[in-house]
Amino acid sequence: MKKTTIAGSFLTLGLLGGGVLWGVQNDKIQAEVPGFDAKLTMEEAKAIAEKETQSVVESIELEKKLSGPVYEIDTQEYDIKIDGDSGKVLKKQRDTDDASGDDDDHRENTSVTVTEAEAKAAAQKQVKGTIEKIELDDGHYELEIRDGKTETDVWVNGTTGEVVIEEEDLDD
Repeated sequence: MKKTTIAGSFLTLGLLGGGVLWGVQNDKIQAEVPGFDAKLTMEEAKAIAEKETQSVVESIELEKKLSGPVYEIDTQEYDIKIDGDSGKVLKKQRDTDDASGDDDDHRENTSVTVTEAEAKAAAQKQVKGTIEKIELDDGHYELEIRDGKTETDVWVNGTTGEVVIEEEDLDD
């Protein structure tokens, strides 16, 4: 009986010690990831989103992207992404998850003045590689450009032609 109790105690201590060690190591790894700490506070990002959308923020989350920290924010009417360092609006999209049943996509796409060819040319001025996908969605073009092992997601505003590099992924 005593052997079982002693063995159980050592097992418990080993598991606890290993869990604490893993937690400390995991925190150290997260602290070493470059670019995760945003220069912009959550409150500053929230203020930018509310000003840009004229809508109340419902949720905000800081995401790690290859290009650096990005705030992903949901407001009552829009989904918006803001660069965590510069405060620049990277993406603003009308939230289509509402229950009204309105066809917002059709209304927003009617203001598109940039052609697909112009969007491709603008994107390839910023990112070198082969365009693997292009799609018009909510008034902007979404492109995937591959250069070797790097795939870059690019957004081109369908009205202004402004290019935003959304995210770069490296293939394993």
